[in-house]
Amino acid sequence: MSLDLLGKKDPKVLQALYRYKNEILKEGELTIREKELIATAVASTLRCEKCLEFHAEAALEHGATNRQIMEAIEVAMYLTGPSAMIWSDRIDDYIDDHREEEQ
Repeated sequence: MSLDLLGKKDPKVLQALYRYKNEILKEGELTIREKELIATAVASTLRCEKCLEFHAEAALEHGATNRQIMEAIEVAMYLTGPSAMIWSDRIDDYIDDHREEEQ
């Protein structure tokens, strides 16, 4: 079920989901940047393209670099083994599309 349909059919559940997300992804012992890097790495192992885009973009907005995103995903790939590397062309596309200026 899409989030759009969930919002139409059961808006209280969607609202609860967003309250939970906002509680988890707020500043705490870990910064929002660190939490978004973790979420990006997890999204890559779950092969959730929308999640990957959302959390990688949020990580960038909170000060992460493309290199930090890449390293977070490398850790996830190491822990999940070859299955994550097979999917890595989607990650390549995302990183290439959001390449920062190298200086």
